[in-house]
This record gives sequence, C-alpha cells and structure tokens, in this order.
Amino acid sequence: MSLVVRILFIAAGALLLGLVSNFILVAIGHWYEMNMARSEYDLSDSFMIALLVQALCVVAGGVFGNWLYRRSRTKKGAQR
Repeated sequence: MSLVVRILFIAAGALLLGLVSNFILVAIGHWYEMNMARSEYDLSDSFMIALLVQALCVVAGGVFGNWLYRRSRTKKGAQR
C-alpha cells in the first residue's frame, strides 16, 4: 500500500508542475510567436526549448512529490 501512495504522490507532483509549466509556456510561446519570431526556424527552436523545460518541470515535480511523501512519512513516525 505504501508503494501505491508513493507513486500517487510522485505522479501528482509531476502532473501538477507539468500543467502549471504548460500554461506558463503556452502564454510565453504565444507572445514570442506574435512579437519576436522572425521565421519558422525561430518557432521550431522555441518549441524544442519549451519541450525541454516542460520535461524538466515534470521531473522536478516528481522529485517534489517524492519529497512530500517522505516528509509526510517522517512526520507520521514522529507523532507516534
């Protein structure tokens, strides 16, 4: 049961940070496309950078979820 809860914490953290970063990157990408991009190459480069940033945010969210799980387990152990 503990493994399932840990996986849920990791997945929830990854999804939460992934969704937040997605909303922010979409807004930045739209602004960049309308105001700064000069060619299709600029757009493809910015798209690849956005994918990299989102992947890093998902990994960081998973690490954060794992940290929250471990923190909640240590607090439960200290209360007993």
